[in-house]
Amino acid sequence: MVTNFQPWTIRDLAAMPDDCGWKRYELIDGELYVTRASHIRHQGAAGKLHVRLDLWSEHSKLGAAFQAPGVIFSPTDAVIPDVAWVSQGRLANGSARFW
Repeated sequence: MVTNFQPWTIRDLAAMPDDCGWKRYELIDGELYVTRASHIRHQGAAGKLHVRLDLWSEHSKLGAAFQAPGVIFSPTDAVIPDVAWVSQGRLANGSARFW
């Protein structure tokens, strides 16, 4: 039996229950991916990377670092990278979309 694929959207993500961060919900090409929270070593490495990137960003004034932001690329593509960096230009003009 063939079923029609109904892509997940950021509206569907907004309706997901809050589980206090135990699960990560991401959309890639309208497909929902659910993963558990990262291991403590992974979180530690991402945290160190974020701190160093944030210090560089403050010194250079070129942008800002964020730890585990929700990033929206399109209505059917939204992910939560461990660390993200956004230029001052994108922050100023609002082209960086987060949830």
